[in-house]
This record gives sequence, C-alpha cells and structure tokens, in this order.
Amino acid sequence: ELAYQVTRSVSEGERDLARIAQGQAGQLRIAVECHSCFDWLMPAMDIFRERWTEVELDLVSGFQADPIGLLGENRGDLVIVSRALPRPDVTYHPLFDYEVLALLSRHHPLTRKPYLTAGDFKSETLVTYPVPDDRLDLVRDVLLPAKVNPIRRTTSLTVAILQLVASGRGVAGLPGWTVQQYLDRDYVAWKPIGKTGLHTRLYA
Repeated sequence: ELAYQVTRSVSEGERDLARIAQGQAGQLRIAVECHSCFDWLMPAMDIFRERWTEVELDLVSGFQADPIGLLGENRGDLVIVSRALPRPDVTYHPLFDYEVLALLSRHHPLTRKPYLTAGDFKSETLVTYPVPDDRLDLVRDVLLPAKVNPIRRTTSLTVAILQLVASGRGVAGLPGWTVQQYLDRDYVAWKPIGKTGLHTRLYA
C-alpha cells in the first residue's frame, strides 16, 4: 500500500512538472508600475485564466520602488514598466505605444491653445498619482527638463483625478486609453503635450 501511494505521488509529480515545463501550470506573479494599467490588464488576465486554467495569477501588491528588482529577488515573474532600462538577465517585450494627454476643465483658458508646453503648467496645480517623478511621463520628460515644478496634488484613483480636473481644481497628464470614455462624454477637455504630442511605450 505504501509503495502504491509513493508511485502514485511520483506520477502526479511528473505530470505537474510536465505541465509547468509546457507553461500550463504554476504561478505567475505580476507587478505593475503604472496605476492606470489595470484598465487593460484585468481583462487580459481574465482571458489568460480561461486559456491557462492551471496557472495561478497573482498581482504583487503595494508600491514598489524598484519593480524590476522583484525579478531578481524571486518576488515577481512579470513586471510591466514604462521604460526599458538595461539590466542584466532582464528581457523587455514591447506591449503597446500610447499618448499622454493634458487634461483640463472644459472651461479652462488653455483649451484655446492647439497644444501645451512645459511653461503652460507653471502656474497650474498638477494632479497626479502618488508616485515618484520618474514614474510620471509628463513630469520626467517635459516638466523637469524645463525646470518647471508646479503645485502638486495627488490621489490614487483615476476617477478622482478626473473629478478634480473637471471641477477646475487642477490639470493632469494621463494616458489617452485610460480616459477615453470620459473624453467621449466631454467630461473633461484634452490637449496634446508638445507640438507632436507626448508618446511613450509600455513593456513587459
């Protein structure tokens, strides 16, 4: 009876290892750098679960100062970031490109401009997520190089940012895909950042 239990357990273990080797089982721990990524990540995870039912998906919770470092520490398996900074043993795969839009109240005077520059933000209150400046495309790539440091207000929720913008209590810079449903309803106005727009890319 003991031999039977052992051989059965070994067989089950071999099947589990085969499924893991084929990418059909195990755990996939995902860390996300950007707050607004969940709008598209959650539906993608739902599709993944349907196709790979034996893979346990898990989101690494909390703010991570160095999300890519989670890979080397074996605390994460996949990290979604906005910059592909070269690091040993890390491979980056482009996911998609998008444009960061300047969001304004529909009655804001800046809506009369064809596009906004760094100087336009100088006397505004900038509403952002509560993350370091190097995680904010608008701040990192536009404002800091121009030495523009507007008054800040932070909130963790995209909808809260939009409410503050719509009520004229600040301006923001967010990915277009994050706010498209609000733009379609004219909840807020938007302008390109720079003459050709502020474009960036997400990587896995």
